[in-house]
Amino acid sequence: MHVEIRGQGHASRLQFRAVGYVVEGVAYVGGALLIGAGIFLVMRGSFPTGWSNRLLWPLANVTPIVARLQGWAGIAVGASIIAIVFTTVAPEKVGGILVIAAIAAYLAGLVLFVFSTWLSRRPV
Repeated sequence: MHVEIRGQGHASRLQFRAVGYVVEGVAYVGGALLIGAGIFLVMRGSFPTGWSNRLLWPLANVTPIVARLQGWAGIAVGASIIAIVFTTVAPEKVGGILVIAAIAAYLAGLVLFVFSTWLSRRPV
């Protein structure tokens, strides 16, 4: 059995620069897709008709308000992801502000998601 111990002259297997760039690229694309899907939901006010109930699982009764709130939640989480990606190239102070903004956007998206899910499941 071979165990690599840091500090004994062994290079770590995960210290390849391209891995970081690939992860940043995937995160950037994911954030952009979330923002795009959120804009779609906000503008349309409904989910695509071809989606089964399994894809809409936490939602029970999808109204235009619920769909738009889900869209705003997607926009907020997507913006949070993109802000975190930009922290890698931003100066230190700007990066700190971006991290705080990303946390705030993520929490806003979480609150919107939970509220819209509650709104779709509440008894009328």
